[in-house]
Amino acid sequence: MLPKINISIIRLVIWEIDMSTATKHTSELTAKIINPLLSSTRDVFEMMLDCTPVRSGLSLKTKNSPENELSAVIGITGNASGTIVLSVKKQTALNIYESMLGTKAVEIDREVMDAIGEITNMIAGAAKAKLESYSLSISIPNLISGKGHEVHYPTGVTPICLSFESDMGSFCIEAGFASKE
Repeated sequence: MLPKINISIIRLVIWEIDMSTATKHTSELTAKIINPLLSSTRDVFEMMLDCTPVRSGLSLKTKNSPENELSAVIGITGNASGTIVLSVKKQTALNIYESMLGTKAVEIDREVMDAIGEITNMIAGAAKAKLESYSLSISIPNLISGKGHEVHYPTGVTPICLSFESDMGSFCIEAGFASKE
């Protein structure tokens, strides 16, 4: 079982990075969604890929470029708005595809991207179910590939990046949320 993240530590770090009230408020919301996102990631990887991811890092994002060359991006709306991103390396994407479909792929093509989008959709859907009080809706995944691509979050939000290691390879879940208040 993955250890829960201490939200008060995240709040303290966010507060020290940017003392503005708007950023503090929206970044605290991002911190509140991290544990449901963490457990949803674990649950989906265990159920669909028969592997248990191990969290290897937690950081606040300071740039718009995800860590890896393929990203599945899901928009969130409701009593909060934001973005969830699954960012994977090429080999991780190929391994996930093979595990899901039992077929090897050598390049990131439309089918591999669909598999990554589906895993991301499952993670976001499971997290949404754990965050009922926010009455969230999720978009269909959008896939972006290529080194240096950018993903933008709601204004004033400092996204969080959860890094993982798994039998599929390394990957990151990035998230940034703003309250509708």
